[in-house]
Amino acid sequence: MSTNGRRYIVHVDIDAFFAAVEVLLDPSLAGKPVIVGGLPHERGVASTCSYEARKFGVHSGMPLRECYRLCPQGVFVRGNYHVYESFSERFFRVLHAATPDVEEASLDEAYLELTRCGRLYPSFPEAAREIKRRVEREIGITVSVGAAPNKVLAKLATGRAKPAGFFEIREGEEAAYLRDLGIEALPGIGPKGQVVLRLMNIHKIGQLWDLPRATLHTLFGSGGDDIYLQSRGLDSRPLVSRTLPKSVSRETTFLEDLWDKRLLLAHLAYLCDRLTLALRRDRLYAHVVEVKARTADFKTEIKRRLLLSPLQDTAGIYKVAEELFLELFTGTRLALRLVGVKAAELVRVRPLALFEPYSERPERLGGAIDRVRDKYGFGSVLTARERMLDAVYAADPRRGYVLKTASLTK
Repeated sequence: MSTNGRRYIVHVDIDAFFAAVEVLLDPSLAGKPVIVGGLPHERGVASTCSYEARKFGVHSGMPLRECYRLCPQGVFVRGNYHVYESFSERFFRVLHAATPDVEEASLDEAYLELTRCGRLYPSFPEAAREIKRRVEREIGITVSVGAAPNKVLAKLATGRAKPAGFFEIREGEEAAYLRDLGIEALPGIGPKGQVVLRLMNIHKIGQLWDLPRATLHTLFGSGGDDIYLQSRGLDSRPLVSRTLPKSVSRETTFLEDLWDKRLLLAHLAYLCDRLTLALRRDRLYAHVVEVKARTADFKTEIKRRLLLSPLQDTAGIYKVAEELFLELFTGTRLALRLVGVKAAELVRVRPLALFEPYSERPERLGGAIDRVRDKYGFGSVLTARERMLDAVYAADPRRGYVLKTASLTK
């Protein structure tokens, strides 16, 4: 334990992750405004961008065409999720080696608690700096690190440390640091909440201290209680170790609106293939399959089905997804701009069905396909229906088809 019984939380965030990986793989991009997520004439939004691009007003979530308008000299790349995922795995290996208490907040962000590691680390601040150095040596990309007595302060400290720095909020310094910080920095206060508070002439976190807890609760519901405490630097939330995900999904926005049912089903089949690969890797089965379709007028329709026997195999999930999709597609008169599939209510074990014969054949088949793909690439084994996508995308034996998705090539 720490010598004074206080918690010591470290927040680590990779700087401009996707863009940084692209620069590492292609050093000629160094110093250039790099925008990851697609090409400037395509639909979709920027997944991330380099700090050079941010100087022009470009930011994550911005439509690609708007990015190009603000930064026409930017280098636009579609990106490769699998490459980023491999860097992320190396990132988390270093963190898990430093402490048993790690919360994987996202692909490029984590919380570490060093409180129980007092005998291992005589100085927690120096330990945090050493973790930063280890991560940067391992993955070749800079990270920003914040340290504080709790999660919310550690994350705010990381914001101060960006890019590539280290910043610590020490015990007793909380009020001084928070007082003049903008309300937009506090988690839980989104754009709408900011508008409400600014109308009340509240712009700094220190000004929130004058609001009674009951007032914040009235304005923001139960989230108002969190804002009341966190604005004062109070946060008792524990770190959450990796748990069973609530769902796994894959979706894509088409380069152009699609009406051809065969091509739409080919996209759906490929997304199911990618989805079930993720399920097999995590040994998960889905009790719910959900299909989403968005028409050219941006109207989104969703259909889902509850399964008595959970599924993991590609053929089984595609069969359900196809039936759901055809129900959606039959009722539309417009071309589609997006299609997606989701597996939800996930479980680790497939129970025996009372009135269905039990067979391990789907799992064995999926495992065999995965082994072939591990050796020769995802694109080495594709169904005839998936192969119809050759008419739209260039197939890569290693990566398969690179679809236009918000999450790149998951």
